[in-house]
Formats: sequence, C-alpha cells, structure tokens
Amino acid sequence: MAAPWEEFLIAGMSAVGAICFTNPIDVVKTRMTLQSKSTGAAYPNVFSALLRIGREEGFAGLQRGLPASCLWQFSNVSVRFGVYSVAKSKTGVDDASPFAKWLASLGLAGLSGGLAALASNPFFILKTRFQSQGGAAVGDQHALGGGLGDAFAAIGRTDGLGGYFRGLSAFAPRVIVASAVQLSTYDLVKDGLRRRFEALRDGLPLVVASSFVTGVAVVAAMQPFDFAATRLVNTRTAAELSSGGGGGAAGAQYTGPFDVLRQTVRKEGILGVYRGSVANYLRFGPYCVLVFVFVEQGRSLAKAMRS
Repeated sequence: MAAPWEEFLIAGMSAVGAICFTNPIDVVKTRMTLQSKSTGAAYPNVFSALLRIGREEGFAGLQRGLPASCLWQFSNVSVRFGVYSVAKSKTGVDDASPFAKWLASLGLAGLSGGLAALASNPFFILKTRFQSQGGAAVGDQHALGGGLGDAFAAIGRTDGLGGYFRGLSAFAPRVIVASAVQLSTYDLVKDGLRRRFEALRDGLPLVVASSFVTGVAVVAAMQPFDFAATRLVNTRTAAELSSGGGGGAAGAQYTGPFDVLRQTVRKEGILGVYRGSVANYLRFGPYCVLVFVFVEQGRSLAKAMRS
C-alpha cells in the first residue's frame, strides 16, 4: 500500500519537471494577459512573442521566473494531487457508478484545489511578477531587486502578511475550478477510453490521450479566473505605490477579481478576458500531458520499489 506522502512528492516533482519545459510559454501567457489596448499589443501572438523575448532577452528571458514557478508548481500540484488521492481512498469513490464517481471526484478535487491555492498563492505572486520583468508594454512592473528570497521578503515588508495572499479571491477560484475539472475529467476520460478501446491499455498512449482532452476542458473553464488572478497580483498595491511615490491609494488599479473582469470588458470587450488563452492552452496542454506522464511513471516506479 502506498504511503500518503508518496503522492504528494511524486505529484510535486512531476509538476516541477513539467514547468521546466513549459515555462517559456507561461512567460508569454503572463505578458499577453498583462498587456492591454492602452499599452499596445507588444505581443500580438504566441510565436511572435517567443521570438521577440528570445531576441531581446535571450534564453534567460524565456525562462524568467523559473525558480518561483517551480515553487508555485510544487506547492500547488503536490497538495492538489495528494489531498485528492487521500480523499478518494478514504471515501471509496472508485467503487461508485461512473456518473456518481465523477460528481464525487469533482467535489473532492475542488476541495483539494482550495487547499492548494492557500499553499501556493505567495509563489504565484512571485512567478507572475518575475515573468513580467523586462517585458514590453505589459503595464505596471514591480521593482524586484535581488533574488527570489529578497522579492519574497519585500512583499511582507510592504504589505504585511496579507500581501502574500493578494489576489487570493481570484486565484482560489482559478485553482479550484482547474483542479476540479482536471482531476475528475482525467479519471473520467481515462476510464472511458480504456473501456471503449481495448488497444488503449494502461500505458503512455492512454495517458497522453486522456491528458490532451483534460487540458482543453481545464483551459476553457479556468481562463477568466486565470486572467483576473494574473492581472490582479501584478498590479501594485496602495502601499507599494505610496512607498514608491506612485500616487498613493488612488493609484490602485483593481479592487478585486470581478473589478478586473468588469474593467476589462468595458475597455477591451469580452474577448479581452480571453487575452492569452491560446498561450494558456499551448502552455497547459503540453504541461498537463507531462505532469500526468511523470506522475504515472512515478507511481509505477514507487510501486516497483515497494515490491
């Protein structure tokens, strides 16, 4: 029997491995989300953005914020997968009918996503702010002198403990929705493909096919929340504006996630909310596949070691 900590460790390390490959697309997604009509379309599409960042900032620019991204991924995915796995085993969800199993899995995955949002929100703030640095026309940029530790400490000095949970009102729904859809859909699609196609036994083709379908469902569900969270955590707070001489509380751009969506729709139309959605899928689709491939391989390796 697998120890509870195994799923946490396997999932966290799998996510770190996946983000190392997909972080350049995440940088593009972040910058495309932060740009607006008022700042100009410095990055009109994913491929031109990759070329521009690579040409102007080099490989370091494409992998900007990678240490923070690794911390974000490990803290987020380890909790999501770990709590979900433990909850499933304790509640006996796998023994239910397919539809009942999916509904129960949706709830358990959503719960695990809420806990993961609390654990990973500080690192989401850091990775977003690091990825926006050096970008052309992406709006407000934070002064991030020093390394990851200095940037982390600066949030607490400026905004106190609450600064680490800035944007949680948008980030938590994003993670809850993504977690609920990702984990429940993957289980549902994997079981369905296995039953329908005898040739798709447990193995790499089944994992890849299930993951690609899951990626489409997740991005469609979480895009508005992801958009709101990315813009909200990158906007300077009143305390940051005051300390930097940037106009005080009146300079605070957004009051919350719904204000982000309201202002965006008013200024840029409904399609503005889906800015960066192509980059989001190009990032999340391969990332989703890599995570599940690494997780399944990690589970097999752990099982072999126990045997």
